[in-house]
Amino acid sequence: MDVFAFIRSEKANFPVTWMCHKLGVARASFYRWLRPGAPSPTRLRHATLTGHVRRVYEHDKGKAGRDQIALLLANEGIRIAVGTVGSIMRELGLRAMRMKAWKKTTDQDRDARTAHIRNHMLDKHGVRDFSSDTPRTRLVGDI
Repeated sequence: MDVFAFIRSEKANFPVTWMCHKLGVARASFYRWLRPGAPSPTRLRHATLTGHVRRVYEHDKGKAGRDQIALLLANEGIRIAVGTVGSIMRELGLRAMRMKAWKKTTDQDRDARTAHIRNHMLDKHGVRDFSSDTPRTRLVGDI
């Protein structure tokens, strides 16, 4: 026999809360089993909010994250928490495209005259030479 069917058959003799506790099932699950198919107000609101989140996400071409979507919906008069938007986006598999700011910081001058800069570590064949006959004449460091 099903646990919920047993609770229903014995609820005239014992309290439902006590039986649910002893049988290790949630009382809310028993009452949900009694009335199948009737969606709760929370589920109905969640379904409505899911449609709003998807609409705003698609309108912004996937660039709006959970914070932005919550703010845009608040501007429309729809109250929704940021965490709820995040969980709905996770359920739908939606992720915002991250737009990184990129700034070019160095502009290389290809026409710069560098011929006058002599590399004192190159020998006459263009090979790096760190050897020296006299001590302390060639110093090498790292900046």
